[in-house]
Amino acid sequence: MDRKNHPRSTRNSRREKKKHIFTKKIAFASILGVSFILICGGVYATYAVQHKHDEVNEVEEDNQYEEKETALLEKIRKAQKQEVLESSEQEKIDGNIQTLIYEPVATDIIPQLPEIKTELTALIEATKKNSSKETPIKIIGRVKADKINEQVIGYLPAVDTYTWDQEKEDWSEKTEVGKNTAYVNKKTKQPLTLQDIFLSEANILAVQQVVQQKLLDESSDGNAIIDAVLNMPNLSLDKTTFTYYSDKISLNLPDNSTGKNEITLPYKDIAGYVNPEFVDASFIKDVLPAPLDPNKKYISLTFDDGPNPETTPRLLDILKEKGVKATFFMLGQNVVKHESLVQRVAQEGHEVASHSYSHPQLTGLDAQRVKDEVQKTDKAIYHAIGKLPTDFRPPYGAVNKDVAAIIGKPIIQWSVDSQDWQSHNAQAIIKRIDDTAYNDTIVLMHDIHPETVDAVATVIDHLRGEGYEILPSKELLGKKAKPLHMYYGSKDERPVQ
Repeated sequence: MDRKNHPRSTRNSRREKKKHIFTKKIAFASILGVSFILICGGVYATYAVQHKHDEVNEVEEDNQYEEKETALLEKIRKAQKQEVLESSEQEKIDGNIQTLIYEPVATDIIPQLPEIKTELTALIEATKKNSSKETPIKIIGRVKADKINEQVIGYLPAVDTYTWDQEKEDWSEKTEVGKNTAYVNKKTKQPLTLQDIFLSEANILAVQQVVQQKLLDESSDGNAIIDAVLNMPNLSLDKTTFTYYSDKISLNLPDNSTGKNEITLPYKDIAGYVNPEFVDASFIKDVLPAPLDPNKKYISLTFDDGPNPETTPRLLDILKEKGVKATFFMLGQNVVKHESLVQRVAQEGHEVASHSYSHPQLTGLDAQRVKDEVQKTDKAIYHAIGKLPTDFRPPYGAVNKDVAAIIGKPIIQWSVDSQDWQSHNAQAIIKRIDDTAYNDTIVLMHDIHPETVDAVATVIDHLRGEGYEILPSKELLGKKAKPLHMYYGSKDERPVQ
């Protein structure tokens, strides 16, 4: 019998085959199960290791942050203790924002302290508002002291902001200071005043002249605003407000129609009129001319009443040939008629100054007439050469305190009178100057007289033969003559009485 075809044999064969398949499935499932367990175990182990590593990193980062936070606070407090301005600390903590405020202990040394504290509070609040609430921040509010010189110290609010930089693992720093600095006179412990800086009304009037010229220079058309400039009320030591800087000063101008309400002057432009104790010396050093050599002799030649088209050009030729610079005190009415001649005087290096408009005795006029005589001449000279005259010689030398205040310029008198107006004789003029000249004097002549021009070349030769160096009056006076004072020489200065 064929076994292959037997029914029982066939069934057994199928049963064995199924059993074999089942066994294989069991084995495969077991392998999968073991693999899954191994994989899960590996994943868990990896997670556990990584988690443990992250925990270690977090601890390390926390420790590093705390160390740097401690170091920062120590640095801040140490720096504050080293400040000249002793202060007390106030601490405030709001979430991640820690604020340290340092207030001066001695409040009497800063009269403006309430204003400084108000601005400091505003700076701190603005910093908080603009800062992230999620990042650690240290805000340090303090009063910063800046020593300008031995007499002036400035105080201003300052805010230092330290923000934690997670990537760099360190603090970033930013400093913001207030807009207003409170300057204090260290000697008086009072706010700095214009009296401290300029000392006298005469000096502030001299500064007024600089202001006027600067307004004209900065204008697109000076002639259009000349009246507004000349009629601007005077600056005042007690009423003019200002902003002080180490190298310059900004002055708030009185109400005027120039379109300007403030002007800034570098100290080098007003060096002759500032108190050097209250200004950084480096900004005015070497600005003023060196003092005259005490071992030399100096004299100044001045000419009144011109310009005259018949005589002044010839005088200019002689001065040019001799290499001499002089001062011309001009009448406004002649300036108007001979502008080109005024321009030549200025271009050749001579000083153009004012001698009034029509040569009246100013002490016999009312205030408005005096003002007109001065301003009309100022306008005429400015129109001719673009510069206002800074020095003034009153006709006949007649001046008093009221007139000097209206003039608002240094009064340049004379100490040697050539009497050319009287003699009209060249030899007499030469002899008069030879007999009366002495060191540090100002010689009076008139360029409208032909005899004076005839005498000038010999006068110069004789003076030089006697060892004199001839200078314009402004240079003889050191470029620092001031209003309300009159000058007969660099060592003969008198307040106008």
